Amino acid sequence: MKTKLFILAIVLCCSCSNENRPITESEKDRVISEVKVLINTIIQTCEKPDPEKLKSIYLDSPDFVSLVGGVYADYDQSIINMNGFLNNVTSQKSIIKSEKYAVLDATTVLYTANSRWETKMKNDSTIVMDPVGMQFLLKKTDNQWRVLSWTEEF
Repeated sequence: MKTKLFILAIVLCCSCSNENRPITESEKDRVISEVKVLINTIIQTCEKPDPEKLKSIYLDSPDFVSLVGGVYADYDQSIINMNGFLNNVTSQKSIIKSEKYAVLDATTVLYTANSRWETKMKNDSTIVMDPVGMQFLLKKTDNQWRVLSWTEEF
């Protein structure tokens, strides 16, 4: 009898887990509103170049990866690449033409956007990139959203 009660208790505990429970529409809306704040911060940080702030948005993880213009980089190389580019930029202006938020679970979102970027360089030249495809894999860790992976194609 005790064994049956013990097994029943274990089954009930396991079945009450939220791990495999689908996320509700209201939870998706909440997650998207949280992630929109991060996306706006990323864009603002790129428009008025602030490499240190942008670095703080990236998740310093062995799983971090960026793919920009077909070139793969890990976290450390991504920071070097980002600093090298943004240190030569005066300002940027972006236009998000379309975007999509795919909520994979309560702590993971895939953001995809079609955009246009106008970049003013410190040498007084201007670069217009249109279209620019952007994709961010965002992960919530320690109650903060961060970029785990980033792809940009132009």
